[in-house]
Amino acid sequence: MVSRVIFLLFLLKSCSAVIYSVNESEYDKFPPLYGLDDYEACMLDPDAVYCVGDYDLYSDGKSELMRILQEYSEHTLKHFNHTQLHRGVCVTRTCKNFLKNRSLGNEADLESILSACLNESVWNDYELQAKLNNIQYCKRAGDKIKLDITDAIIAAIYLIIIALNIIGSLYDSKVKNKEGKGNPFLLAFSVRKNWKKLIASSDRGMDPRLDRLKLFNALRALTMVLVFFSHASLAMSYSYISNPLFVEKAYEDPMKHLLFNGTLVTQSFFVMSAFLLAYNLQIYSEKHPITWVQFPKGILLRYLRLTPIYALLLGTVATLMRYLGDGPMWQHMVTSESIVCRQYFWAHILYFNNYIYDDAVCSPQTWYLASDTQMFCVGLLVCVMARTPRSRKIVLSLLLIISLLIVAGHTYYQHLDAVVLQTPETYRTMYAHDDTFRLVYSRGHTNMSTYTLGLAGGFFTYYLQTEKKSVKDYSKFRVLIWLTVPLCVAVIMTGSFFYEDGHPQPTVVTVLYATFYKLVFQILMTSFIIGCILKVETVYRGIVEWRGFTWCGRVSYISFFIHTMFQRAYLGLQTTPYYMSAFNIANLLLATVVVSFIVAAILWILIEAPIAAITKAILQPQSSRPKSTPAQTSPSLSSPPTSSPPTSSPGLPSAPQEQNGQV
Repeated sequence: MVSRVIFLLFLLKSCSAVIYSVNESEYDKFPPLYGLDDYEACMLDPDAVYCVGDYDLYSDGKSELMRILQEYSEHTLKHFNHTQLHRGVCVTRTCKNFLKNRSLGNEADLESILSACLNESVWNDYELQAKLNNIQYCKRAGDKIKLDITDAIIAAIYLIIIALNIIGSLYDSKVKNKEGKGNPFLLAFSVRKNWKKLIASSDRGMDPRLDRLKLFNALRALTMVLVFFSHASLAMSYSYISNPLFVEKAYEDPMKHLLFNGTLVTQSFFVMSAFLLAYNLQIYSEKHPITWVQFPKGILLRYLRLTPIYALLLGTVATLMRYLGDGPMWQHMVTSESIVCRQYFWAHILYFNNYIYDDAVCSPQTWYLASDTQMFCVGLLVCVMARTPRSRKIVLSLLLIISLLIVAGHTYYQHLDAVVLQTPETYRTMYAHDDTFRLVYSRGHTNMSTYTLGLAGGFFTYYLQTEKKSVKDYSKFRVLIWLTVPLCVAVIMTGSFFYEDGHPQPTVVTVLYATFYKLVFQILMTSFIIGCILKVETVYRGIVEWRGFTWCGRVSYISFFIHTMFQRAYLGLQTTPYYMSAFNIANLLLATVVVSFIVAAILWILIEAPIAAITKAILQPQSSRPKSTPAQTSPSLSSPPTSSPPTSSPGLPSAPQEQNGQV
């Protein structure tokens, strides 16, 4: 009886019409998933037309290859859809035999030409048929992007910023020996002063407790590098690649699951942002009463602190980026993002873009900034409303329970995955059709559990410090702090259970994992932060308190925007499908780190630091401010305790506070 059951199970699996793997010789018989005709040669023709589109494969007769393609593509967890090809075609050259008397200016004629052209090619090479699914875009010889008013506005803003920095620097050179004198609005644009602020030590001087926050610079910088790594792989997979098998085989490598499940790392920015909000506000409350006035004021200050540079860089993506290159992939990688950013600019500026489904293409990493801003409003409300230890325990406990129930409810009733499954087609479409990403991963209310944990960590750390216990009192926890890093890696690796072939996890497992896996990871992260602040151990603390991370942490908010602009532009300039390999990913990662942090440092000096100084000058008039250096300023709501120490940008991201990415 047992043998019959085993045989039946084996038979059912063999008839499941899913092929989990093929050898490389069989894979080589597949039609290439991507292909690009020579773009530059095509554009030499005066009547050139180059179209990028998607084509569906089919067979009117019996075809063994078509059957294999269909069954291989059915395994969507680890395989691309090989029944659909993606091609860039020079219509006027490759398809010249099909032009006849048809007009390339007529959409119906153009679609007919492309279908017949590729169908013949696929039939000759593979004895399969192909039909056009859709034309993504076409480029014609002589096509130029017309300069419009929005392009001119963004260009003018950059010119004004450059002029202000020149004026401010010249003004500073004349008054630099007059201590404490000078127009603060002009001095805000002094390149010399802002450079000194960028490279200054993070020591706080007036309050040693603030000096203990220096580890956040390292956490931001290191986490941003991990985000760069994740997005480098994502950007490559979103582009056209010559070896899609590299992506499909990656799922068999256990180490690469650190990348697939690494979305947990992004959640650390929520913890950092909330921790700093609660912790800094407690220090602020020692000399200032916390009233309901702080709620609208805190939100306004955060908005003024984050939005100017955010709006400018978003406007750059929507306008000037279009002019920086050309090629068969430029519109796919760059121009398409510009179009969507123009359409949904309002949603970003209102920090609501993570609830707009069609906004996946416009700076998709900014879902975090919107989510963190939404949670900041809730977190600040909690801080203002719950002013006693007892009330905070009650409110935070209820908030944590409710937030966990929300995630469980979404996962169960909307039939979502436990994690955002990084499937090949999800990469190829930039999460456009992934419900788990859109409905749970990127929303504010579904990430409240980790934000609540960060608030609790900030309150708890402040409480421990006020007890003024000796470092020796915490030495027994040293081993636990050492274990946080390997345990974080272990938690990330548990996500690989959801990538097993033919073994879908039970609903109860999916719901429980979706509900608690982020919480467990961030409990470890919060413990690590508290341990470093309280000097429980010296190994990790020695690394994260290295002064070299200081300036990187300060510019991490801007680098959060810059890195995807660079990656998409680089891949958009490719004229052939990109060869994806570990070496090329490492090269792109290294280039991303260098370019992003250098450009971010320049923009920090020219834009972000001046804006912060002007905001401070308006809200804290010179006559009412005690003399102190920037590194000695005590925390206040004008230096949003929202997400970061006073000298750094609000939470860097705390999506990196401002932190992404992953998307």
